[in-house]
Amino acid sequence: MKKKTIIIVLVSILLIPNLPFINKYIAHRLDEGHFRYANLDGSYVITQNFSFKSPGFSTFGFNEFIKRTEPAKENRKLYRLYKINPLCFWRWKNYLVNSIHFKYKD
Repeated sequence: MKKKTIIIVLVSILLIPNLPFINKYIAHRLDEGHFRYANLDGSYVITQNFSFKSPGFSTFGFNEFIKRTEPAKENRKLYRLYKINPLCFWRWKNYLVNSIHFKYKD
C-alpha cells in the first residue's frame, strides 16, 4: 500500500508539470529566454516564447529567412543552443516535442 502511494506521488510529480496549460505556465515563469535556436553562423537566432498569447514553436520564420536571404548551404540548418537537462522534469514535454528535431550546437 505504501509502495503504491509513493509510485502514484512520483508519477504525479512527473506528469502534472507536463500537462499543456500547466507546462506553459511553468515554462513562462521559469524558462522564458532559455530555449534558443540559431543557424551555424548566427545570422538567424530565435528564442522560444511561452506567453499564453504566443503560438507554439514553429520554424516558419526560419524558412522565410532562407527564402529571403538565400544563405550558404551550411547556414540553412537550425540548431538548438541549450543542453538537455533530464533533471528539469518540467521541460520534458518541450524536449520530446521540439528538441529532438535539432542538433545541439555550443
